[in-house]
Formats: sequence, C-alpha cells, structure tokens
Amino acid sequence: MSSRRHGSDGEPPKSGWKGTLSKALTSGSDWSDKDEILDVIYWGRQAVALLIGIIFGVVPVNGIIGLGGYVAISTVVIHQFVVKYQKLDEDYLGGFWELAKEGFGAAFATFMVSWITVYSALYFNN
Repeated sequence: MSSRRHGSDGEPPKSGWKGTLSKALTSGSDWSDKDEILDVIYWGRQAVALLIGIIFGVVPVNGIIGLGGYVAISTVVIHQFVVKYQKLDEDYLGGFWELAKEGFGAAFATFMVSWITVYSALYFNN
C-alpha cells in the first residue's frame, strides 16, 4: 500500500518543477504557497527578458527606446499573467510595485546580454 496521497481524480500529487510548470500554464491555479508563484514570476520574467532581447536584437532596436520598451513590455506581461491569467489579487503578492520588482534586476541583465549579443552578431561589421 502506498503512503502517497492521491488527488480527487486518483492521480498522485504533482510536486517539483513539473507540478509548478503545470500550475503556471493552467489558468486560475491554486497558489496557496506564495513563494511558489513568486518563483514562477521570477523565471517567467527571465524567459520574457530573453525573448524580448532576441527580438530587439534582430529588429535592430537601440537606445532608450529599447530600454523603455523592455521595462514596459516586461512589466505589463507579468502583471497580466498574474492578474488576468492566474486571477490573483496583486495585493496578495505585495502590490503592483512588488510584482514589478520581483526578479527585475536579474531579468534586466538577461535582456541586456541577449539584446547586445544578437544585435552585435547581426549588425557589427569588422
């Protein structure tokens, strides 16, 4: 006899990164552990930063337009993911500014490295 608990559908409970990823991709998931949704926001922001950096490098966006564009797009995408897709109250996570700051520094570095690398590879001539 197994000591593992089963859900109402008879499936074993999902844990680890696969369970978290499944919850992140399912709209309106139950996020009883606040740290778990904050981890999803952190890694989601990293993915968004990498994607925007690649796109801005290919398109050749440069200067303050690129920086401002990244900040705006990143903030709106993460906010919409939490409030509209996951249907969470932003105050549960500390308000708008806490949501905007979560993982911002590391994601900004990811954006800058990917943007500069792609832009330089495509448009810098020696």
